[in-house]
Amino acid sequence: MGGGAIWPPYPGILGEPGGEGVNFLGRLCGPDLEYVCMIAKVRGWIVRQLTLGHFATRKDVVRRSVILAAKISLLALCLNVVLEAFMAEMGLLPYAFADALKTIFILSPTISFIIGTTAYMVVGFAIYDLSRERAAYEQMSFTDELSGLANRRAFLDAVEECDRQDKVLILFDVDHFKVINDTYGHPAGDAAIIVVADVLRAVFTRDAIKARIGGEEFAVLLANRSLAEGMALAELARMRIEALKLELPGGQINFTISGGVTDLIEGDGFTCAFSRADRALYAAKRNGRNRIVPALPVADEAFDLAEDARHTGFRDEAPGAARKAAR
Repeated sequence: MGGGAIWPPYPGILGEPGGEGVNFLGRLCGPDLEYVCMIAKVRGWIVRQLTLGHFATRKDVVRRSVILAAKISLLALCLNVVLEAFMAEMGLLPYAFADALKTIFILSPTISFIIGTTAYMVVGFAIYDLSRERAAYEQMSFTDELSGLANRRAFLDAVEECDRQDKVLILFDVDHFKVINDTYGHPAGDAAIIVVADVLRAVFTRDAIKARIGGEEFAVLLANRSLAEGMALAELARMRIEALKLELPGGQINFTISGGVTDLIEGDGFTCAFSRADRALYAAKRNGRNRIVPALPVADEAFDLAEDARHTGFRDEAPGAARKAAR
């Protein structure tokens, strides 16, 4: 190194007497490191409490604080008795041991319990508030803001994780949604989305996950239902929406939905199930809209694809893209 440079650049970094490096390393590996470790332990403990749900409700906070404070009080009482007995044995007590025991049994549990309960409740309610904020954030990350239903991510996870027995997948699409937006404005489109979401919540009340998976696209995953039951519920939702009138500043309008229904098959993933329901939905659009169509059996899908390709010329096109053209 030229120019009279001295190595190492920080005097004492390797331990030269009087150098700042030793102090620097001492600070780094001493109290600072202990502080970092302590913070890491506290953070780990808080994460465990959030995961275990020990402070999930206000009642849990109070109950757990009382239990922990009682344990601390008992421990403090035992330690005080042992300490006083030791001091009495050594002749260091300025008063009688019996008087010391009376004072210990009166003051030690009381003070320890009050301090312990207060401290644990302060920490517990902080964790409780944190858990509520965390739950609200998780809820927001899996919820569609406009409709209040599950979003596409949450719905996809639910389909991928569930078993395939007695499960039905339904896809809905608002008919002529672009016309509603273009004619009456986007607030009208938003109102239509909210109406559909309300109807889905009212119709699919048991063992069902309702989601908005796209602009005007909705999906429902039914559990413990047959394909026929899924068709009946989807038809009920369609009829209710058809009978409703959407209230707008300029008057009332009617709108409809179309739907495709399929049952889940053992071994197929979300893509396969979605594709079958999507083809059924496209068939509903192609045949006049405002109807619910069941998916073809798997054995008939190849023929259906060939027919679609021959009539519409979208052999290499995704069914969703072809369906959008039919809206």
